Amino acid sequence: MKVALLGNSQLAVSTAWGLCQSETAREVAFVSDATSSKNRFVHPKEGTPAYLQDLVEANALSASDTAISVFNSLEGMANAEVVVLLPPVGQSGFRSPQASKTTGIALVRRLVTGIQQYAADAKILVAISPTNYIAAWIHQTLGDGQIIGLGNGAATAHLASEIAKRVDVSVKDVMALVIGSDQETYPLPQYCRVNGIPLAQLISETDIESLCAVVAQRSPYAVSGEWTLVSHILQIVSAIALDKRRVMSVGTRVSAGTTSVYLNVPAQVGYDGVATIVPLELTDQQREQFKKLVGQSAEDQIL
Repeated sequence: MKVALLGNSQLAVSTAWGLCQSETAREVAFVSDATSSKNRFVHPKEGTPAYLQDLVEANALSASDTAISVFNSLEGMANAEVVVLLPPVGQSGFRSPQASKTTGIALVRRLVTGIQQYAADAKILVAISPTNYIAAWIHQTLGDGQIIGLGNGAATAHLASEIAKRVDVSVKDVMALVIGSDQETYPLPQYCRVNGIPLAQLISETDIESLCAVVAQRSPYAVSGEWTLVSHILQIVSAIALDKRRVMSVGTRVSAGTTSVYLNVPAQVGYDGVATIVPLELTDQQREQFKKLVGQSAEDQIL
């Protein structure tokens, strides 16, 4: 499997290193837009940057068979089965909603033409904030395709780590589930488990409410930290490459009545991308929250 990484940042190198070490991909391609010197991975006058050369040598030292290639043209996406759209240099921390949208669309607008031309059948992973808004824009522009938003990894990780800390168990035994949009995050405690044991059997209802409140207060339009985002990307790419059919909370297109929006919901992810959305049994309060998510997103994703 060829994975194309678009975005000039250390994040791309960290992602590539993870893909090489797992040998999930046959080839990892660093692809940048030649029309923008700022986004180039390799400048003609400078040659291969030290960090890329270091990656190639480290890859050889660790005996990974994953090939590494670098392109200063969108043609480098050719034959890629997965395209990862990484946040641009400087997109970190909190940004206003409008600033995030403007910056994100300006970036992907240049890339969509290349995706249409060179990687029309690729699964597109969107890590540019706000991920669901950007995913909806790409879907509308392309008219179809497997587009997956990666905006929910940090919230899911936050919930899992909080459960492990409060119950005093290994995070390896924790299963956590969060749904949401670009504006809101809602933990679903009835689907949280510690080695199969329902969370309600381990901590009080008051503690569960406190836990959910902490996670729900995550700032919207905040970009995930580097390692959290890299980990999330690697999980998704692995699920696709190995057709794991994993159930993961990702940004995907949800239809409710006559409305279709991108939301963070549990979905089965395999070789073809999102195969199906997993149905949930929600409480009355959670149903109202879900309706709110759909309504807000329908307004927010008007393009």
